[in-house]
Amino acid sequence: MKRWWNIAALALALVAGCSGGSAADGEAEEHAPVDVTAATVEATTLRPSLDLVGTLMAAPERTVELSPQVGGFVSRVCLEEGATVHAGAPIVQLDSRLIEADVNKAAAAVDEAKANVAMLEKGPLRAEVEAVRQDARNAAATADARRAKLKALAPMHERGEIADVQLEMAKSAVEEAEATSQASAQRLKVSEAGTRPEMLERARAQLKSAESDLALQKLNLDLCTITSPIDGVVTQLLVRQGMSLEKLTKLATVVDLSFVYARVRLPAAYLAQVGEGAAATVSLDGAGEHSGKVARVGKVADESTGDVETLVRVENPDGALRPGLACRVSLTLPELPDALVVPTAAVADHNGEAVVTVIRDNKAYQAVVKTGVRTRDHVQILEGLNAGETVALEGGYALPDECPVHVVTPGKFGESEKP
Repeated sequence: MKRWWNIAALALALVAGCSGGSAADGEAEEHAPVDVTAATVEATTLRPSLDLVGTLMAAPERTVELSPQVGGFVSRVCLEEGATVHAGAPIVQLDSRLIEADVNKAAAAVDEAKANVAMLEKGPLRAEVEAVRQDARNAAATADARRAKLKALAPMHERGEIADVQLEMAKSAVEEAEATSQASAQRLKVSEAGTRPEMLERARAQLKSAESDLALQKLNLDLCTITSPIDGVVTQLLVRQGMSLEKLTKLATVVDLSFVYARVRLPAAYLAQVGEGAAATVSLDGAGEHSGKVARVGKVADESTGDVETLVRVENPDGALRPGLACRVSLTLPELPDALVVPTAAVADHNGEAVVTVIRDNKAYQAVVKTGVRTRDHVQILEGLNAGETVALEGGYALPDECPVHVVTPGKFGESEKP
């Protein structure tokens, strides 16, 4: 407020000192110098920045929505919403008793298949082979006996001593005994040769199938415990104990808040100056300033504004930055070496043109300038001034050319006496 009073006082002094005054004031009063503060035009390295307003958001790639891969009843909810979890920590436990029974059944099937493979790999026992051999001998002896009997009955049939039916029965008995003998001989041959390769392969395939079913049932058992795949915070928990859940029902959201993104809309005019890795400062009310870097610059511009969505990554080790909070983002632009600059306060607008008040020989002169990059404290001058010139700050606006001025110390404006 004091500054505006000083400016008002200077305006009155200008009317009196540089605009002619009244006849009673005298000639000395017409040329009374006006107090101004001043700065020197200098060449320096300009470090510009772009100030934008944004919103904090969680990293999409570090946000997990959990759903069960098996259905069931919720037997236990392991934590509360807002809790911090580590990767692998259980969040929800489903009732697993039915699946445990399926696991036991599948394990028994695996044991049976293993035993079958082991038996076939070992082949028949010596005693088993000997028993088959004895059966073959017995069958051959039976066939020999029935052939001998048939041979004895043939002359009797020719003499009419036995009926035709008796001879036919004897022939049938011989055929039956010979078939049994052949079958026994074949079994003996197989037994002596050992297990057939195709039988062993089939048994091994059955074992693999049983083991796969056991693995599936064990996986279903593991899936009854729903865990967090990442370190983070449970930001949403939608289940309660006793609920019945279907597969793929959303039950919780876990977010890694070790870092967040500040989302801003970058004007298209700055696309060439802002790239991934550019430094940035993110400020929040009550949370101070945080250093960050540009992580992503969008590939598609907004059709209506031409702005491009840009994400600035900010580390958040203490969790103080929360998604959804508004923030201010200052993007660091490329440095401009040897830039001719003046303080921001030295540049004013006059009918759409940038003007400064130049001080030469303790007199004010208005100069039209062409400006370039602006920072919080400085304005780049492209045309209209030279290094080493003096420009007015406070008190220099709208002074007529050749108006006498008195340069005062900054901060003492309006307190020094005119000579």
